[in-house]
This record gives sequence, C-alpha cells and structure tokens, in this order.
Amino acid sequence: MKKIAAFLLAALMLSTAVFAEDMMVIAPNPLAKTVRIRVEGIENNLFDGTVAWTEGMTVLSAMETALTGAGVEYVIKESPYGGKYVSAVGTDAEGAFGGYDGWMYYVDSQSPMFSIDAYVLNGGEEVLVAYADMSAVLPILSAERDAEGAVTVAVTADVTTYDEANNWAPVVTRQPMEGVTVTADGAVYITDAEGKALLSAESAAKEAITVQVEKIVEGSAPTLIRLAPGFRLVLPVAEAPWYAPYLETLTQAGVTVGAHDATLTRADVVTALFALSGGTPVNYILPFADVAQEAAYAEAVRWAASQKIVNGFEDGTFRPDAPVTRQDLAVMLVRWQQAAGIVLPAENEAPAFADNDRIAPYAAEAVYALQKAGVVSGNDGKFNPTATANWAQLGKMLSAFVISD
Repeated sequence: MKKIAAFLLAALMLSTAVFAEDMMVIAPNPLAKTVRIRVEGIENNLFDGTVAWTEGMTVLSAMETALTGAGVEYVIKESPYGGKYVSAVGTDAEGAFGGYDGWMYYVDSQSPMFSIDAYVLNGGEEVLVAYADMSAVLPILSAERDAEGAVTVAVTADVTTYDEANNWAPVVTRQPMEGVTVTADGAVYITDAEGKALLSAESAAKEAITVQVEKIVEGSAPTLIRLAPGFRLVLPVAEAPWYAPYLETLTQAGVTVGAHDATLTRADVVTALFALSGGTPVNYILPFADVAQEAAYAEAVRWAASQKIVNGFEDGTFRPDAPVTRQDLAVMLVRWQQAAGIVLPAENEAPAFADNDRIAPYAAEAVYALQKAGVVSGNDGKFNPTATANWAQLGKMLSAFVISD
C-alpha cells in the first residue's frame, strides 16, 4: 500500500514536470555565489546551511551537495512521468503515512512546477526541501502589540483551493492556522481559532523572539512546514500608552507614582500634592487619630491639613488607606490650587453632567471649576462622583496644574 501511495505521490508531484530538453534555464548571476538549503524531515531539521553555487546547478544537485557534505544519506528515484524526485532523506521515506505524503521542494517560498532535477538555480535563492502532506502549507508569522503593550503572534498561511465553477481555477486565500504549537523563547503556546497566541509579558517586553511552529497530528504527515531553525520574529515597537506622558510629568516633578491602573488612596493624593509643593515639613499638629506620626505619609497629611486641603471626617479620622472618590479628588485639587496660587483657565463651556444630582453639595463647585478648566470631562456624559480614581487619571488631571505652574 505504501509503495502504491508513494507512486501516486510521485505522479502528482511530477505531472507537470519537464524533460531534460525542456529544462527551465535562468541566466546565472555572477554576483550570487551561494544557495541556502534547508531540509526539514518529519520531526527534525536535517540540514540548514549554504552551498557554493555553480553554473547549471539544479535544486537536486544543490541538495545533494549539501547532504553529502553533511554526511546525510538520501535516495533519489526516477519518476515514470519524467525527471527525478526525492524518495528518502535519512530515515524519512516517501509514503511513511500511507497517504499522499512525501518530499517536496520550494524555491524562495514558491512551489515550482518542475521536477527537482529540472529547476536550474540562478544563485542566491533559498531552497526548502520538506517532508509533508501534499496539502501542507508554509506558515506566515506576524505580531501585533495593543495599547497596553501585550503582544499577540498570529500564524496564517496562503491556502489554495480550486473553483469548480470556474474551470477549477486556483484560488489562494490567506487563512488563520488554528491549533498550531508556537514555541517562543522556550515557552509553548497554542493558536486559537483566529490563529493567534498571546505571549507572556516577559517575551512581549523583548525586541525580537526566537520562534518555531508545528502542527502535527499523530499518524499523519505534517500539514504545516516548520520555520527555519533559530527563526527570529521582530516584535512591534511598544507605543507609549496615553497616560505615559502624564505620569512622566509627575515623576520629573518629584512625585513617586504607582502603577497606572492602581486605585488611588487618600494618602496617595496628599503625598503627590506634598511632593509637587516642594515637600517642606510644617510645624502643625496632626489632627487625625488614625495617622501615626511614623507613617510614611504623615508629613504629607500634616502639610495638607495645615493648608486646609483636607479636613478629614466627622469622626476625626483621615482614612489614609481608603480609596479616594472622584468628587473628593476634585475638592483636594481645587483647594491645593488655591493654596498654591495656581490659576487655571476658565474658558471651557461646562455642560451639566448627566449625573450632576449625584455630586455632593460640598464638591459641586470644585467639580464645576475643574470642568471649566478642562481638567475633568467625565465619561459618557457622566462624572461618576463616587467612583474611585487611579494613577493614570490623577496624572492627567495634575499635569494641567504642573504645566500651568
């Protein structure tokens, strides 16, 4: 059965072969002196290197030169349809899976319609000889980086189908490759239905990664041809997220910032404002029972209380670790602005937020002032006064004050 399948494979592969007298000849280029040869077996790469180009060299003679030099055994047979074909390389022989599987070749990623001994090389080409199923495809890799810096690798391939309604004309479409094993810098991923795999943060932080792809079904010949050993995929350069310049502004102004999406505490806010104001200690009694003298933020809270930026709660506490609400943040910023003598523009029209009725009376004037200055604009027409804020939002809001200062 294997012999019959191998015979049929050879017939399919060589049905369009030309005889010696019809051999395709390409004028040699004297500047190109080598040909790269890669031989991919069923499970392993068998050769990857270059051979010296000589006039009249064919794909077959180039492969023979490479394998002989590397001490790799091979078998070449005559096809009953004319020309020669590769029957075996090493222990990987045609018909190993009893189907239309065997050795095929590509030149510069194209599958020529000539037998392997009939294609004359010009020099400088990249030749791939691979054992695979007749329906095997060459992988195409790409990578994209999202706004948060995460990198997704996509594996696609150009798949040829035949249009029965149009005289069986070939139609090539680029399709995602699902279920592909992607090995990137030693980490293993499997592509999803879109042919994509999300890299780890460690790999995503690199400029390039070493990648290999495989799709092997047990008992079947490879349907996806592996990449060259050591294939390097260059990753897209990370674009700075929208909040990066704002947090950088604060950092340069002496503020120790947290992660962009970290929820702000009340202590975070006064510590940032204290740093922007010079960080000079003041002689003022801490008025809050829940702020210890040795706390890292104690001097900032003492200063903020002395400037009337914070008043605390009715129970005499400051609640330093409590998340700050958006309306309380607005109040703190406006009080700090006034204490620092910072003048913000009031040129913007300030349409009412859809949730104005939810803004506490003590915060309404501060929210309105920041809205007119363009410091706050809300989200979907709402201010969300009792929602929490994060460092990215604080950075954007404070940058207006820092620049104006």
